[in-house]
Amino acid sequence: MYAFLVRRRVCRRFEELSKGEAGRVVARFGPRSVFTMVGDHALGGECRGREAVSEWFARLFHIFPGIVIEPRHVAVAGWPWRTTIATQFVVRAELADGHRYRNEGVQLVRMRWGRIIEERIYEDTAVLQDALAGAPGRP
Repeated sequence: MYAFLVRRRVCRRFEELSKGEAGRVVARFGPRSVFTMVGDHALGGECRGREAVSEWFARLFHIFPGIVIEPRHVAVAGWPWRTTIATQFVVRAELADGHRYRNEGVQLVRMRWGRIIEERIYEDTAVLQDALAGAPGRP
C-alpha cells in the first residue's frame, strides 16, 4: 500500500512539473538535500539545499518552456524511514527555434520520512547537449 501511494504521488508531481509548477517538489528538499543532474551542460551539476534546487527548476523552465515530463515506470522500495524511488521518464519540449526536444532518462531518489535526501537525474547527455547547444541533427 505504501509503494502504491508513493507511486501515485510521484506521478502527480510529474504532472505539476509539466505545468511549470515546482513548488511541491522543491518543498520536499531540506537544507542538506543533494540534487544532481549528471552531465557537463547548462543543467548539469550538483545543488545543495532547497533554494539551489528551486533555482535549478527555474533554469529548467526557462530553457525548456512548456516542458512535459512523462513517467513511464515508477519503482518504489522501502518504508517511510528509508524509501528509494526509481523513475524511467520521457521528456519533451519545443525549443525556442521551433525544434522539438525529446529525451529519455532515469531519476533516482532517496527519501526519509517524506523528505528528499538525494535525487539524481540521468538523461541521454548527448541529446541534451545538442539541444542546449542548438546543434543540428537533434531529434
